[in-house]
Parts: sequence; C-alpha cells; structure tokens
Amino acid sequence: LSECLPPRNFDTHKGQAGRIGIVAGSPGFLGAAHLCSLGSLKSGGGLITLFASPAVAALLAMRCPPEIMVRGISNLREVAHENLDVLAIGPGIGRANHGDVLALVRDLPIPMVVDADALHAVAEDRSLLNHLQGPRLLTPHPGEMERLSPRAGRTRRLWAEDFVSERKITLLLKGARTVVASSGQPTTFNTTGHPGMATGGMGDVLTGVTAALIAQGQPPHTAAILGAWTCGFAAESAIAAGASQESLTPQDVTNHLGQAFNALRQGRF
Repeated sequence: LSECLPPRNFDTHKGQAGRIGIVAGSPGFLGAAHLCSLGSLKSGGGLITLFASPAVAALLAMRCPPEIMVRGISNLREVAHENLDVLAIGPGIGRANHGDVLALVRDLPIPMVVDADALHAVAEDRSLLNHLQGPRLLTPHPGEMERLSPRAGRTRRLWAEDFVSERKITLLLKGARTVVASSGQPTTFNTTGHPGMATGGMGDVLTGVTAALIAQGQPPHTAAILGAWTCGFAAESAIAAGASQESLTPQDVTNHLGQAFNALRQGRF
C-alpha cells in the first residue's frame, strides 16, 4: 500500500488536494456530519464543503472545525451544480428526501462515496446501480449490506464479489477484516483495527477519509483499501497512546490519522 501513497509535490496547493462535498447531518444527527468532515480534513482534503438543510447548517457551522465550509441547501439536487471532485453522501441525513438522494447517486458524473442513510435509499431501488453515471464506492456495514443483498449463507468474500460482479462499483464491506471488492480487481482484506472500533461514528470517519483520498486522485478501489487500513491503524495507535478498547472514540481515530499516514509511507507496520 505504501506505493499508493507517494509524497506530495512541494508546490501542491489546496485546489490540487481536491474539492470535497459532503451531504450529511440532520436534526439529532449532527455528530455524523462533524465526524465525516473531520475525517476528510485529517486525510488531506483541500477544500471541504458540508451541505446540510438550513435547519441545521448554522449549528454545524459552530460545531465543525473552522476549516470546513458549511452551506445550507433546501434541495439536495443543488449539489449537482457545485464544482466538486467527489461527493460523500449519507451520514446522518435521515430517511427523508430519498428521491433526491437516488437522483444524485444515479446521475452525478463525479465519484461518490455512498454510506449510511443513502445506502438505505439505494436498497429501496437497487436497479439504479445498473445505471450509474460515475464511479461509486458503497461502504455498508453488515446490516446495510443485508438490505442491499441478502447474504444467504455466503462467505463475506463471496457476498461482496457477487454484489460487484455485474456492477461498475466498489464495495467496502465493513466488519472484522473489512472486505474491499470491485469488478476486475483483486479482492482485499484489511489487516488493521480492533474491537474498540465497534462504536457509532467510526463509519462516518471512514466515509470522510475515503472521500478525501478519491479527491486527491486515488481510484475508489485504492481509496477504499487505504481508508480502511489507515482508520484501523489510527485506532491501534490510539491504544498505544493510552486509550483502551472501551474508551476509544471516532475522534481518537481522527486524532491519530497522521500517524497512520506516516507509518504507511515509512513502512512502519
């Protein structure tokens, strides 16, 4: 994996580090938007805009890091007109506006990371996955994956490979030894992480991390592999720094993402 993460050119500027859009958050679920944007910020995203309903945009602007630009939008389809390199959609958006979510997932020509409530929308109309206008990375946990495609006794590997076999998508199936599968690519199993990551919000961080990596030029398959590895290693680093599996939080992971990226570049793993 270290070969997939070359050092930045010295004259790199923020425009070259990617323009990331995030559609996340709703009343009662501000933390998901915060963690997703923080994951992108700590993974090298150049310009990060968080899109949210006007009802929560002001609250998110106060809660999120100052580097995150927060914009209130009344219609999700407005995002289609933004100048973005990647869009992450789903964490904490709730179950409303499914029609707008599905239209974006199907029609947006730029790469997208599809997670959480956006996956719930896709599960209601899986046929759209055969008509996508751009690259898609889906990041379900096992429960979300079951709604997309019942496991029916298959191994996790076959479950993932069967799902992507006839679709131009990348699947990151979360869980112990996360599986990353894409049609025409070798299936991979992540080697990092521990049971302390079994807490709400970890997936929101991962969505932000993978979006940032795609924005910086990584193909979705590689971004998924790197994102899973770095989040898992960051969780291990937090334990080494004094956290326990019981006390670990998603923000502990974001705080140690720098160590994960450094370790990968330096071959310390």
